[in-house]
Amino acid sequence: MEGGTNKYLIFRLEAERYAIPIAKVQEVISYVPITGLHEASEFLKGVINLRGRIIPIIDMRLKFGLPAKEYTERTIFIIVDIVTAKDVYHVGLVVDAVQDVVEIPEDKIEKTPEVGFKFKSKYLQGIIQLQDSMVMILNLDNILATEEVVEIAEKVESV
Repeated sequence: MEGGTNKYLIFRLEAERYAIPIAKVQEVISYVPITGLHEASEFLKGVINLRGRIIPIIDMRLKFGLPAKEYTERTIFIIVDIVTAKDVYHVGLVVDAVQDVVEIPEDKIEKTPEVGFKFKSKYLQGIIQLQDSMVMILNLDNILATEEVVEIAEKVESV
């Protein structure tokens, strides 16, 4: 990995841009109705049925403490893989918009500064300047491999 180049999917939440490794992305789909779950966290919005697969949906705005936004036909779901010790699960991320796929040299990724990023620093792998703005590279394993998400993913995939 060191010195190599990897592809990332860039998406937006409000005015901020984020990147996730394209190798983790299964597909990007438009909004489909979500079936709610009882007793789940606020950010875990429910599940969708994607061609016979039941997939938990996480609202990234709520996960990052941003205000909720009503879902519309323009709402985007990014379906990603999360790898645990037991298995690989699929999880959907609700984002405001998908912008691009870019190649990022690994040696250009800067560590996340401690100041100003405290709230989300555990979710960030690093930060990079792309064109005229900063892009935060997410650590999906830290975001998604919470006990609750893994437990729900295990339950829905075993149905």
